[in-house]
Amino acid sequence: RRSSDLGMKEVRMKRYGYFLDLLKLDIEKYPVIAVVGGGGKTSLIYRLNEELQALGKKVIISTTTHMAYDPMLPLVKSTDLEQVSEMLKEHGFAAVADIEETSGKMCAIEETALKKLVPLCDVMLIEADGAKRKPLKVPADWEPVIPDFADVVVSVIGLDCLGKPICETAHRAEYTSSFLEKNLEAPVTAEDIEKIATSVHGLYKNVDHKVYRVYLNKADVLPDCSSAEHIVEDLEKQGTIAAYGSLREAERL
Repeated sequence: RRSSDLGMKEVRMKRYGYFLDLLKLDIEKYPVIAVVGGGGKTSLIYRLNEELQALGKKVIISTTTHMAYDPMLPLVKSTDLEQVSEMLKEHGFAAVADIEETSGKMCAIEETALKKLVPLCDVMLIEADGAKRKPLKVPADWEPVIPDFADVVVSVIGLDCLGKPICETAHRAEYTSSFLEKNLEAPVTAEDIEKIATSVHGLYKNVDHKVYRVYLNKADVLPDCSSAEHIVEDLEKQGTIAAYGSLREAERL
């Protein structure tokens, strides 16, 4: 493709939103979005923030667990929450979290304090799960940490898990092995992904009445997109809106 074509595509994506449309996210009606599941959550949140900034929205980024911190992000800690409004006015977005000394990651502030900040922003993006960068996970008893005030839950699964052993691709592989009733060496199938995405013991856990979406990341590693399309079609037959794509490829546009 010509560079001018890429330039126009970039303008369209930034102006109108790509992942917002792909995941059918109605931010006017459902402004608090929690992201759970496998690797790609932080990248998706940062991507959504870029699209929201292009739309002129004020965005708070936070976590109920831990989240990689980009030093370029304007940060407000729990001791300085009165600064959130000014930070949003100045930058358009802000990370609201404390920083864990040992890891340097963002960590959660009190949920009640976070809830009080919702009226200050147009959209709140919350990382509500951890996966140690593994593409697949089944939540433990205490997971995910979805705030009660969240409107939408987006679960992320990396398609690079397909065909690979559970022990190599799943965070806390024993949970996934037990849930799927397969041994740790068994390869992950499309049916496994569908089961994890839709079960109340999988990534649909604690979703309750909230709007639910599934994003299948890393489609760029597949030889073709037929398996991703098949999963999306199957999920939609079950009433779950899903989409596939590549956050890495999106960053290049």
